[in-house]
Amino acid sequence: MFVAFVLLTIAAKAQISTKAYAHISTNAYYDGYWGHWKKNYVYNLYGNYSGFIIYDIGDHPSRYEFKFQINNYVPPTKQQIKEHYKKQEWYEYSGTVEYFVVEKAPTIKDLLKQFGRPIYHKDIHDEYGNYAVKRVANATIKIAPYKKRPQVYNLWFDDVGFAISLDYIQFNN
Repeated sequence: MFVAFVLLTIAAKAQISTKAYAHISTNAYYDGYWGHWKKNYVYNLYGNYSGFIIYDIGDHPSRYEFKFQINNYVPPTKQQIKEHYKKQEWYEYSGTVEYFVVEKAPTIKDLLKQFGRPIYHKDIHDEYGNYAVKRVANATIKIAPYKKRPQVYNLWFDDVGFAISLDYIQFNN
């Protein structure tokens, strides 16, 4: 009985429907190179496989640091999943990303160079009292081939790449 309880608890923590406390890994691409994966950022996620927001633990979802959404996402069939996995062919979609910049990091490239990831949200201000400004960009969103569920997203926008690995997180929808 105890073993069943432990297994159910582990499974429940790994599955999220729309909102979750999550460990994710990220990577940044700029100036022609990928950096190193930075593991175990602890965040809340809100969304599903077609797009989600990333925001700090304890914050309200409206105070997100990063958001992406795939336009017209249709989940692949089992046959498509099998074919993509066999050929190691990434799924490719178009969509949008949203992030925030401040005067000391006025572009996404500056943010990635300084911090390795987007870190600001709309309520953050710099030392001069200027609040962070939201940027919205068109993006090419690629999802690595997978057997059961998407895990790695590469988002290409504004002359950079930003990769997110969901590690063991699983959305229910």
